[in-house]
Amino acid sequence: MKELLPHMRGTTLLLTRLMIVVIFFYHGIPKAFNPGMAMDKFIGMGLPGALGPVIGWLEVIAALFVLVGFLHRWANLSLAVIIIGALVTVQIPGGFTAGLERDMLILVATLLLSVHGPGLFAIDNARASQTELTDPKMQTASKHV
Repeated sequence: MKELLPHMRGTTLLLTRLMIVVIFFYHGIPKAFNPGMAMDKFIGMGLPGALGPVIGWLEVIAALFVLVGFLHRWANLSLAVIIIGALVTVQIPGGFTAGLERDMLILVATLLLSVHGPGLFAIDNARASQTELTDPKMQTASKHV
């Protein structure tokens, strides 16, 4: 069982990462590619209309980075800030609903990924391995861990 744990960790982080990508693509793509709709939606929530398409593009770009595991910490923290905004402006004022529960889970997942890494098949993992191979300080540090 102990031999499976490292592999399971990477797999579960990858699955969490993919779920976050699906959610933010689903919500970000319409805002990014239909700015009029996004502006109307944000104005309807009492927010500046111009914020809608900007948030949509941020969601799409950050989700793309999360998908490939590139700059995963910053991408996930960016998505966490966006979801905190959704919680504060939309979900919490609406009371305890399924939307509030969903957004709280999304927030926890983005924070989990930013702390524990992207899991399997991530560019950042390859970049970290390359740094360890070429940086003598990293080679020394990894020997002492």
